[in-house]
Amino acid sequence: MTGTDMGNVQLTDPARGGLRMERHTGLTADFVDFFAHVGEDGTSCARAARELAQVTVRDVESDPVFTEPARRAILAAGSRACHSVPLTTESGLCVGMVSAHMDRPLDGLTTAQTKALDTVGGQAGRWLAWHDRTVVLDALEHLHTLGRAGRGSRFRRS
Repeated sequence: MTGTDMGNVQLTDPARGGLRMERHTGLTADFVDFFAHVGEDGTSCARAARELAQVTVRDVESDPVFTEPARRAILAAGSRACHSVPLTTESGLCVGMVSAHMDRPLDGLTTAQTKALDTVGGQAGRWLAWHDRTVVLDALEHLHTLGRAGRGSRFRRS
C-alpha cells in the first residue's frame, strides 16, 4: 500500500512491555538488531502504539520523534521516511505494529491509503487477539493435559 520494499512487523511484548521485532524485509541486520525490542518512547512505532494512531515521519533526519541513536540506525539502513500502523483489537488495545520504510523523504500518504491501512491494522489486530484467545490457549490446555496424564514421568519425543 505504500510502495516500498522495506518494512517490519512487531508484536507487543507482554513480559518486557514495548514491541519486539517479528519479521522484516529489506532492512539491514544492524537495523534489526537495534530495533529487536522497542520501548515506549523514541520511535514512530512507539508513538503509534501509545497513541493508537498511525504515525507518518516525512523526514527521519529532522523528525523529533526519534532518539538520536534510533535516528542514526534508521538512516544507516537507508530509510529516510517511515509510516507506522498499530494493529488493534476491538477493545482498542495495541497488539502489534507494521512499519513501512521509504528510501526518500515522504510528502505523506493519501486519505485512501491511510483509511486502507486503518482497516488492515484493525483486521490484523483482531486476528492476533483471536489467535491468542483460541489457538494459543488450546495448545496450552493440550500441554496441561499431557502433563497431568504423565504425572511427572518423562515423555519421549517421537
